[in-house]
Amino acid sequence: MSTMLKSILHEIMGTSVREPHLPRSLEQFLGKKNVLIVFADTEDDRPIVQDELLRISQMRLIEDDIEVFTIAGGGAFSLFEDGYDLDVDEVREQLQGPLNGEFGLVLVGADGKVKLRSDKPMSAEEISRAANIPSPRH
Repeated sequence: MSTMLKSILHEIMGTSVREPHLPRSLEQFLGKKNVLIVFADTEDDRPIVQDELLRISQMRLIEDDIEVFTIAGGGAFSLFEDGYDLDVDEVREQLQGPLNGEFGLVLVGADGKVKLRSDKPMSAEEISRAANIPSPRH
C-alpha cells in the first residue's frame, strides 16, 4: 500500500498519520552515524541497482558516517559487515517502511529523524546531501 493511500485511509477513518519513531535497535547510532535502511524484497531490479550504486561509493559512505543495512528475506545485512544486530520487524514498522515484497529506502539521521524516503534507487551523493553532508571538494 502506498504512503499516499495510507494517508488517505487515515484521513477517511479520522485517525492521524503518526510520525516515524526511531526503532530501539537503531538507538546505538544516535549522535554517531546516519543509517540508511534499504528494503530489498522486491522482484524487480531496484535492489540490484541500489546495491551497485552504494558499493561503487562505499568509501564516501564510510567517510560520511552513513551505515547501510539491506533488509531482505527477513534479515538485516550490513554493507560494511560490522556485526550490528537489527530487529527487522521493528525497523520496518517504526520507520513505516514498505510492505514485504516492495522496494524502499529510509535514511535516518544521526539525530534520529527520517531525512529521506524513496521507492527508487539513489546515489551516495543524493543520500549524503539528504543527510546534510557537504560534497567533497576536489
